[in-house]
Amino acid sequence: MLRRSALFILILSAAFSFASAQEKPAPERSVTFIELWNNAVYYDTKLERKGFAALAGRFEGKAGLNVLNSPLQLYGVYYGSVSQSSDYWNNALISGVGARFKPLEKFASSGWMNEWVRDIKIFGESLSARYLMNAASAEAAGLKERDTRYGIEVWHEWNLSQVDPSVPWGELWSSLSVRGSNFGTQEASTTIFYFQPRYGRHLAPGVEVYLLADLTYSDREDYWLNMLDYGVGIRFAPWRSGADVYGLFRNFKMFAELLGASYLKGQPVDPAKQVLTDARFGIDFSYGR
Repeated sequence: MLRRSALFILILSAAFSFASAQEKPAPERSVTFIELWNNAVYYDTKLERKGFAALAGRFEGKAGLNVLNSPLQLYGVYYGSVSQSSDYWNNALISGVGARFKPLEKFASSGWMNEWVRDIKIFGESLSARYLMNAASAEAAGLKERDTRYGIEVWHEWNLSQVDPSVPWGELWSSLSVRGSNFGTQEASTTIFYFQPRYGRHLAPGVEVYLLADLTYSDREDYWLNMLDYGVGIRFAPWRSGADVYGLFRNFKMFAELLGASYLKGQPVDPAKQVLTDARFGIDFSYGR
């Protein structure tokens, strides 16, 4: 079972690595920063229920200040979701403020195996939620309106900035966080671990095939917080290697994926929600990550 102590150990390990790492000069940075991630996807089941068969979108962004030339950043943040379904959890806007720092950004990596260390971030956020559809059901369920969370996360890409088609590419997003309410109904905090790797090959300029896995694991017994889905995908990034004029759209992608899934704790009682496969296709766009 995940505990707060696991998070404390990770943070302590990161701090120790920072103290012992060989330093290299940090690049000069601008006063402000912005990060965006958006996608719009057609899901067969969304691993929620049979016959979901609808469009859903997710979007998030951070805009803030770099504190001098230090690893510290202060920012405003939003996480949103919209869907053709009327479920309140698929139609929500979460917003708030946060702070984060990259304790290992001066780490001198020795190769692809540890270059991701520079992208480790330790963060804390104070958030509030607003439901865009069926808000009355959320209120009747007694969901908390505010959440405070802190943790550690990493986002890193391999062989996608300066593409070498002869070697594989990869992506990794992972996060371990403690959440005060997680916008649920319980008073106790929730610890959640996400691990989402992608590993693939370049078939042609802008054409990429890959294996993927999305792991969610928590110290709760809720099945939707304890799942592993996995599969294969193909995506087209038309401006991956484009000229600088396309820099804003370099991470625009069109994709299709086939997935299977496993429940790590329990499973839905409703047979319509016992879903172990999904097919999805859509678009994905990020900037500044």
